[in-house]
Formats: sequence, structure tokens, C-alpha cells
Amino acid sequence: MSTIALREWQREALSRWEKQHHRGIVSVVTGGGKTIFALSCIDRLKPDTVLVVVPTAALLDQWWEEAASFFSLALDEIHIVTGGKRMRVGSINLAVLNTASKLYKSGRANPCFLIVDECHKAASEEFRGVLEIPKVASLGLSATPERPYDDWLTEILIPTLGPVIFKYTYGDALRDGVIVPFRLHNVIFELEAETQLEYDKLSRGIARSIERNGIEAQETISLFLRRSRILNLSLQRVRLAIQLVAANRGKKILVFHEDIEACNVIHQALSENGVRSSVYHSQLPLRVRAQMLADYRTGKNEVLVTCRALDEGFNVPETEIGIIAASTATRRQRIQRLGRVLRPSAGKSAATVFTLVATGPELARLKEEEAELQGIAEVVWSHA
Repeated sequence: MSTIALREWQREALSRWEKQHHRGIVSVVTGGGKTIFALSCIDRLKPDTVLVVVPTAALLDQWWEEAASFFSLALDEIHIVTGGKRMRVGSINLAVLNTASKLYKSGRANPCFLIVDECHKAASEEFRGVLEIPKVASLGLSATPERPYDDWLTEILIPTLGPVIFKYTYGDALRDGVIVPFRLHNVIFELEAETQLEYDKLSRGIARSIERNGIEAQETISLFLRRSRILNLSLQRVRLAIQLVAANRGKKILVFHEDIEACNVIHQALSENGVRSSVYHSQLPLRVRAQMLADYRTGKNEVLVTCRALDEGFNVPETEIGIIAASTATRRQRIQRLGRVLRPSAGKSAATVFTLVATGPELARLKEEEAELQGIAEVVWSHA
């Protein structure tokens, strides 16, 4: 039995989960302590077999370490389900979403306490078989179980995992000291003339395609993707990201971008100007990625430039500055990235997240966020 003292919200959520007959979804901001909460549910229920499903290998590693520590187990006592392996009955099993979905399809899944982290991802047609695994209890975890463009929460997740039984917001986390006070600094800049022309041309094409074919048509989606790439590849984003790093030297900084080539350019420019930086993305060999993370964690490097790969399952609470040089339109990604920066650590009194914004849709999303976070975060606007 674990001796870890639970936060008040964790105790309340645990009580609600038990009253709901060990079923339900808990919505918790990134960094709020959902892993410890889920492990406490295991501790309280004491099921014979547990399967924890996570979307990425990085998140699996984090669960593996935390579960072993929580229950005072050796790492080998927790079973990692890979490839054609079966679940180990009588153990805590960990699996990434892709592997877990194959467990169900092949009939290799045993009745278990099913925990699905980032459960919104399990609702997709590709992976929702995970939710049909035979279960004695169920728990869904997510910072954003609701999504603005589908009904998966009500149609898929709630029927299989249970209702949303608890929500833990930024305001709650700030009140409880789970995150540090934070400032959101939105930097408005102008795209290069050529980029703006191409963006406007694609925007007109999108409007015509929506009118002719609908917003979900392949042609429309293709145009949206092309416009997003044009927008994210603006050299202004790279230049401004480098300037913001220079203005915040001596602090631990995470830079987020959507394009691997742009990440490499930012990393190279920083290194050439004497800034100790790492870069992390999917095209690097596994050993190199691990070394880059280690160099940032230990303080050998002060800046880490990343492309999507660290949106989930990455925890370096000493990070003081986040620079979102480019992003997608999804609220989920925004919340995940904020969560990478807002965690508390010794000597860290506050955090700042810079976001580079150039278009009307980006501006509208950040204005909406400002209204939602009124009284919670300081929001500053400036022009580059």
C-alpha cells in the first residue's frame, strides 16, 4: 500500500469514482497529478489484473517509473505489453494505444481494470477496440476529453468508460499550488509578403471548397493542411523564436515548432551563437533523442527545441519559459504545451509562455483563451 498523501482533489475524485461503481472519466489539467490519482485507484480497488493504455512510448516510460515507485516494485515486476505479447494476469500491464488495440482484436486481452490515459485518442476508429477490452473497472484520463469537432465523448467514451465524474481546472491547480503563477505573452507579427499572398490564396480556395464540397471533404482538408504548412514555415517565426531565446538567456527554455526542418534551423542558429541547446524530434535516432533529453534535464543545455514529440509525457518542471513558435489549431495541443511549462519546482516562482501569432484565426483562439483565463493568468499582447 502506498504512503503517498493525496491532494484534496484526488481524494474527492477517488470517492466519486467509487460511488460510480469504479467507472468514470476524470478531466485534469496537465501536471495536475492524474497519474498518482490513477495509481491510487488501483491501490484502493486492488484488482487482480490492470491494463494501463497510453498514447506514446514516452508516456509509457513515465507511467512505468511512477507505478514502480508508487507500489515499491522493481521495474521488471510491471509488465510491458509489446508486439505479440499477452497481458500478464495478476500484474500491472502497460501498453501503448496501438499495441493495446491489437490485443482486443486478437482476443489476447484478459478481464482487467482498464485505465486509458489521454482517453480522447482511444475514441478514434483505429483504436476504439481498446475500449471494448473486458473490464472489471474503468478509468479515463484526459486534460481535454471534450473535442470541438466530434461527439466522441458522448458517443464513444462515456458509454465504454463511464461519465465525466470530476474536472480539475487551471484555476483549481493555481489555487492549490499545483502549477505556478503564469503569464501568457502573445506576440503579433506580420508574415513575409510572399507568405501572406500564398496564405490568402489558399484561404480563398478553402472557402470555395467548403461551399462546393463541404468542410470534411478530402479536397478541403488538403487545402487546410497546405495552408497550415505555409503558415508554420514562415521564416519570421524562426527569427522571432531565436530573439526570444536571446532575451531570456540564463533561464530553462522549451521551444515548440511544428516543422522538423525549422527546429533544426533554430537549434543550429542557437548553437552557432553560443547558446547551449538540444533538439528533439522523430527523425533523430533513439539514442540521440535520449541524450538530448538528458542534456536538457541535467542543465548541460539551457534550451530544448522540439517538434510535437514532447507534447505528452515529458516532465522537466524546472522549465521557466515556453516559446510556441508554431502550433496546430487544436486546444488539446495548447493545453499539453502549457502543461510542460507550468509545473512547480524548487526556486521557480512563475512561468511565461510566448506565442507567436500572425493570422486572424490564431488571434481569435488566443482572445478566447484570454477570456477563459481571466483572473487566472496574466495575458500580455505585443507587436514584433
